[in-house]
Amino acid sequence: MDSTLKKLETADFLIYNLSVYTHITENDDDVETKVLEYLHYTFINIYDKQEANFESAARYYSDFCYFLYHTKSMGCLPDYLYDLVLYHDNVFSRECAKNNFAKLPPYLKAAATNDLNAFYALSLITSQDIKDAMFERFPEKSEYIKLLPDYSSRHNVYHPQGCWGDSLSKIADFYREQGIGLYARYKAFSFVRTPRGNFLLKPVLEPDDIRLRDLKQYESQRKKVVENTLAFLAGKPCNNVLLYGDRGTGKSSTVKALLNEYQDQGLRIIQVDKSNLCGLGDLIEQVTDIPLKFIIFIDDLTFQENDDNFGMLKAVLEGGVVKRPNNIVIYATSNRRHLIKETFTAREGDEIHKADTIDENLSLSDRFGLTLTFLMPNKDNYLAIVKAIADDRKLDIDVETLFKGAERFALEKGARTPRLARQYVDHVQARSELGLPIL
Repeated sequence: MDSTLKKLETADFLIYNLSVYTHITENDDDVETKVLEYLHYTFINIYDKQEANFESAARYYSDFCYFLYHTKSMGCLPDYLYDLVLYHDNVFSRECAKNNFAKLPPYLKAAATNDLNAFYALSLITSQDIKDAMFERFPEKSEYIKLLPDYSSRHNVYHPQGCWGDSLSKIADFYREQGIGLYARYKAFSFVRTPRGNFLLKPVLEPDDIRLRDLKQYESQRKKVVENTLAFLAGKPCNNVLLYGDRGTGKSSTVKALLNEYQDQGLRIIQVDKSNLCGLGDLIEQVTDIPLKFIIFIDDLTFQENDDNFGMLKAVLEGGVVKRPNNIVIYATSNRRHLIKETFTAREGDEIHKADTIDENLSLSDRFGLTLTFLMPNKDNYLAIVKAIADDRKLDIDVETLFKGAERFALEKGARTPRLARQYVDHVQARSELGLPIL
């Protein structure tokens, strides 16, 4: 067989006989997963004498380019393949993420090395190589082959040195520092229900970038939740946390800020809507063996009476047969200290043991080992928050004017909260930058 055809056949054989970095996924609709599939069929229709078909090869090759263009690499095959390696979830990457690289058996390291070198061999195949192979197999189609698209064969983002298998220990370090798969690429997720009724983790592409330093007042509450989070990250005993209090006081922002402070220490956040708590058991099972730390974040948590999700969350917090994994903790926010919405009718019902029912309803909030209260600030604290935010942004504005406008803003909104303070400073900054009067 001609050398170019042999090059394609060898690379195709290596990629479709991987033992660690297998690329077949369950999500057949994902553009990222179709790149290698269409490249494989391109190769088959070129080098296989029985299957050789120019029309099919040209169509598969064009589709391969289309899918490659729509990946994060934007048409760069080496970057696409190296990205696939770095964010692949397999037995080797998981053990490395647990800092077990040195303990891995030699045969597993050798298998990973061979797979990495297979990807490297594929990365060396250029669009011109594919066209040359087509010229050799279908010389009568030369004018059409020249019209086919090209892709990039030079790294734009990643710049590994030599065969990728030679960098096995460096790639292992990446898994140890960044995590694996989806959890290495993204830091925040939402747990959503699909139209089919099953649940999946959906990455949050642009999570809120708020930091703890951006949040004003409530220092004692945040100190406790930070200490609890650091204990969690260190593998020490820690508590599930309930942050409750008035709206707009920074409860949710506190939790989101934790991610931005400690994501480099392996912290991830999964937000679960209260209506999806019935899938909490599936979620916990999915992330139990992931060598990262997960805050399951439930925002605005309240239940109606007889809500089925109540029992699920209660069992997970404490009291279920299955122990909550050490890499999971639950942080919830609520405007209510008692998380069940009760009516006077319910309390005056005809149940014989009313006290038992009331105790049952109160038991959920008691199962959060750490409860932190965020109450609406008084006028002085509200104005202090306004000034602190304005100072952070280095706004050149008279304090008296700033406070006068802040009070008017609060009166119009009917409350004084950190959220309104931030909204007011946003208003002041925008008008200042536009050269408009503040009041």
